Amino acid sequence: MATGVCVLLSVWVGVCMALNLDTSFPVLKMGGDGSLFGLSVALHQDPKTDNYLLLIGAPRDKAEPNVPANRTGGVYSCQITADQSDCSRMKLIDPDVNLSEDVIEDMWLGVSVASQGRPGGRILTCGHRFVKLYGAFKLRHMIGRCYLPGNDLQYDDTDVHWQNIVQPCNHLGDVSSEVMCNMGISAFITQTEVIVGSPGSFEWQGNVHVSWMNPDVLFDTRTSSFPNMQRRNIYIGYSLTQARHLLSHEDETIVTGAPKDSKDDARGSVLLVVKRSDKLMTQQTLRGEQTGSYFGNAVATADLNNDGWNDLLVGAPFYFHRQQEVGGAVYVYMNAGGWFDSQPSVVLRGPARSAFGMSVTAAGDLNQDGFQDFAVGAPFHETGSVMIWSGSSEGVSTEPSQVIKGHAVSPGFRTFGYSLSGGLDVDGNKYPDLLVGSLDDTIALLRTRPVVHINKTLKVSPDIVDPNSCDFCIQVEVCFSYIFSAGEKSDRDNITVHLTVSADVTSLKSRLHFQDNGQSVYSGYLSLPKKHCQPLRVGLLSPIRNKVEPLVFSLNVSLFEKLPKKRNAVQDLQRLPVLSQTPQPIRTQIHIQKACGIDNRCHSNLQMKAQFTDENRNPFPMKKGRQVFYYSGSINRLFLEVNISNTPSPGQPAEDAHNAVLNISIPPLLVYSGVRTKGDVHELVECFVNDTELLCDLGNPFKSNQEVQVLIIFQPSEISLHAKEIQSVLQLSTLSEQSDLFPQSVSMLVEYSLQASLTLINPPGSASFSGHVIGESAMKKTEDVGSLLLFTLQVHIKGRPLGRQANMQVEFDWPIEVSSGKWLLYLTEIQMNGTSEPHCSLPSNIINPLGLMVSKEVEEKKKKRRSLEEEVKGNMEEQRHTPLPALHLQGHKKSYTLDCVHGANCVTFVCPLLNMNNSATLTVRARLWNSTMIEDYSDARSVLVRARATLKLQTNKHTINMDSHSTEIEVNIYPDLGQQMDSSAPLWIIVVSVLAGVLLLALICLLLWKCGFFRRASARELYQPKTQKAQMKSQPSDNDRLDEEL
Repeated sequence: MATGVCVLLSVWVGVCMALNLDTSFPVLKMGGDGSLFGLSVALHQDPKTDNYLLLIGAPRDKAEPNVPANRTGGVYSCQITADQSDCSRMKLIDPDVNLSEDVIEDMWLGVSVASQGRPGGRILTCGHRFVKLYGAFKLRHMIGRCYLPGNDLQYDDTDVHWQNIVQPCNHLGDVSSEVMCNMGISAFITQTEVIVGSPGSFEWQGNVHVSWMNPDVLFDTRTSSFPNMQRRNIYIGYSLTQARHLLSHEDETIVTGAPKDSKDDARGSVLLVVKRSDKLMTQQTLRGEQTGSYFGNAVATADLNNDGWNDLLVGAPFYFHRQQEVGGAVYVYMNAGGWFDSQPSVVLRGPARSAFGMSVTAAGDLNQDGFQDFAVGAPFHETGSVMIWSGSSEGVSTEPSQVIKGHAVSPGFRTFGYSLSGGLDVDGNKYPDLLVGSLDDTIALLRTRPVVHINKTLKVSPDIVDPNSCDFCIQVEVCFSYIFSAGEKSDRDNITVHLTVSADVTSLKSRLHFQDNGQSVYSGYLSLPKKHCQPLRVGLLSPIRNKVEPLVFSLNVSLFEKLPKKRNAVQDLQRLPVLSQTPQPIRTQIHIQKACGIDNRCHSNLQMKAQFTDENRNPFPMKKGRQVFYYSGSINRLFLEVNISNTPSPGQPAEDAHNAVLNISIPPLLVYSGVRTKGDVHELVECFVNDTELLCDLGNPFKSNQEVQVLIIFQPSEISLHAKEIQSVLQLSTLSEQSDLFPQSVSMLVEYSLQASLTLINPPGSASFSGHVIGESAMKKTEDVGSLLLFTLQVHIKGRPLGRQANMQVEFDWPIEVSSGKWLLYLTEIQMNGTSEPHCSLPSNIINPLGLMVSKEVEEKKKKRRSLEEEVKGNMEEQRHTPLPALHLQGHKKSYTLDCVHGANCVTFVCPLLNMNNSATLTVRARLWNSTMIEDYSDARSVLVRARATLKLQTNKHTINMDSHSTEIEVNIYPDLGQQMDSSAPLWIIVVSVLAGVLLLALICLLLWKCGFFRRASARELYQPKTQKAQMKSQPSDNDRLDEEL
């Protein structure tokens, strides 16, 4: 199918066309409750009086007085007055009806109603449920009946040729003929023909009956209809109309709907039919789109594009599309010069469950634009709606020009738009009106307002204003003229225009004010045709900062409408016109005089260079053509240096740059702190933060040959480990003319320099060795190895935690053995605090490789030992500064230094600080290998052992770096004090001491011999005992004393 656009009522708004069907002053008529007053409607003009009437069908109305029935239906003619009950019933049924043959009860008289128009002025109305009783068994044959009262709405004996219309459906015969034809469900009348539809003919095949009346010869009547085509249940004749210029300019074409045509799955069809003698011949069949949509429920014709050919409108009220929330459709077939494409030109669709397309009618040229319009009813959308579509040279728009809702016309409507009739001007203003029916026993006549075209002009002088001498020197004049669409004007017209003149509409803050009210906007009223123009005076506000932008004036116009309060009479809509289209403002402009040459146009030449610098105004270093920022926590601020000039260049003058502004986007990683200015500026550059932008006013104007340096101060407080780049976009702007002002980007890479420290907060102090050598196999516990060495390292990061971007790690160069391969410092444990792991996990050949047991006693009493070690350390310091009594005799003792370069073999291992926040501690426990010291360093005065710990960064982020931090761990080792005294005397002292002792002993022996000491003693002296007991007590070592304390 050709492209059809789904149009929902929620978006149906008036476009730039006149919405001239009036809803403020409808003419309402009401019938009896439950009578279905308004099921069918027609506009009618009495040819005798030229008065217009509203013809209303009420098929469920009670019977006329004296008619032997309870409910027959009826037809009313209503005057166009404000009285809602000003309607009279037409007397159509003969009170002397033969009830033995005719059943008029519930015949639904008024199911259709049509007006012949001038000059005939007759009315055609039918009741399709009229029944004829047939045969001995009184078979009920529902053939229907139509009535044709004269132009005075009564039976006219002088018009018997028309009054006694032939009832085409014969009740004689069987059901396969037309004994159940339901004639009159649709009806149409011309000056020479009566056309009625009978969808029940030939077992619901349907039929159309045409009765031609010879206008010159009485009782010369010819009839034509469809034959029995053996097509049951398709309902031909359900709707019908007739018009010329469909298939031929000369012949008339009948259009009839068959909404249940089952040839293509009951999609319905529309037949275009011509008359051939006594038969109707189908020339073209248009098929429906969807099964059960009732395509052909309503048909209408109108020349929508004014090409001289009538176009075709077909309603399908039960079409639906669940996903699109669509209910009902109207298919528009544009005439292609006497034939129709099988596919519609446009498909209009309504909202869900609205029955959009239940009624369709040609409405005439509502706005008098030269193109015919049409109306579509959607009676089940809310309180009912009627949509108006305007024709045009391009055909039909997909959106209506006006939407009229039932509740806006009268609160009593629930199914507004069930029936429609249009095309007649009932109030004489030369604009056709629209009659709308419903199932609510209420109808509404909607009249059209005149459409007026307003022409407007706006003049402002002078063209150039001198700001130094302007005291309301600007003159503004607005003028109007008008014309109606119908073409007539009168001096009695009273069109009031509401005008609004806005001065300097393009500026945020107006530079102008009107003399009348002191404001930048003037509003007033002008009555046409009494007055056509309105002069105004405007002045400049001082001081004027913006001299470049023109002074723009705007004029908006609307019609001033004062609705009458009187509602008990039909209002004259001639005094309530509407504009032909939505008014569009008109503009004009003048300029302020400037020192920019004879053309009063300023051509600037602003140029800009920008770079990032440090606090000392030194640009950051370049790397591969880009600046690089090595960030560390010690950097508090940086500058964005912007150099701006307005100097001439070849082919480009440098006149004043008015309202020169520098727009700088603030990088997300930086915080704006302030601005400094250097250069030939008369005033300081002012900058204002606007969300994420910095707006700097460079001057008004930024004069020719002027240069300025702007230093934007930023704080790098938002820079984190995620940062990769700092970028800012700079944009110069001016009100002067310059076409090469493009955004300029300045950026630099960020390399994060991490600030961290590694501190030895608890050094191991001094240690001693003594005792005797113990082999590895004899050791069971770590305390068998030797003295305990305990020290603590602290790692601290300044700034934010690393998170998952990187990890810190401590690398140890540990002297695990001496160069001879003997153990030196034996690691037993490394504890960590402030990380996700409590211990440093190392291979078994580094931590306690012999698998010695750590003494529980020692572990439980660490605090006491630590205090005792501090005491020992104090004693050692005291011994270090106080010479030992015998040390001056031990000059051959040596001092040793053992590190990874000299005398020791080191092992390198790493302790990762996983998930560390800002600080962590490492506690290292080791043992001095006592046996190695006794065996290899018994001649040592002291042994200095050095280890190294290095803090390193582990990351795959190239923008994060850190300088490695190392610290040395020193352990001073001394022999035990007792051992030092016994073995530290030099050999020559021993030899001299021995010789001196021998000589002293010889001298003593000589003296004793001279004194008689060696004489033999007496027996008494020999047996007189003299004893002397010598006792010697050895002093305990430090370790023995430590064990006694514990």
